[in-house]
Amino acid sequence: MPGVTNDGPHLDAMPLADLMPWSVAPLRLGRGWPLGPDAASLRARWDTFVGASEDRREALLEPSRSRTLHSAAAQLPGQHTGTEPLARAQGPCPEPVRVLHAPFDEQWLIPDQRLIDAARPELWRVADARQLFLVEQGYVPGAGGPAVLACAVLPQGRSPAGRPG
Repeated sequence: MPGVTNDGPHLDAMPLADLMPWSVAPLRLGRGWPLGPDAASLRARWDTFVGASEDRREALLEPSRSRTLHSAAAQLPGQHTGTEPLARAQGPCPEPVRVLHAPFDEQWLIPDQRLIDAARPELWRVADARQLFLVEQGYVPGAGGPAVLACAVLPQGRSPAGRPG
């Protein structure tokens, strides 16, 4: 069985995937503005977005291959959001939720799949008050930061060291 490291006392340790075989990549937003340090600023950003013209909305959205103003997207499990294309979105901001942005750095997120390039609905499906998520760094030579991080909120697009893992 391969070890966790190439040297030291952990040579015979089991790989995390053998202990916990179900894994899902973290959320990948694709744009920064649906994430923020507080819920109030996200509500203000949403109000600016829904109050804008379609041309301005497109510039604010920062379209990607995964999401445009006209993309169809279902509600995320457990979230109450619109499903109409963002070009026609109106009304109040979906209730922001906490996510893990980096080690020991929780941020707020607008939990609307229309804004998130890879929302990972399977993670939202298991998220509840008792769920813990483990984020592993993976093998990155010379990387610092924790190899594994446990958190009670959804992980957002980073390994603990800020590198893909």
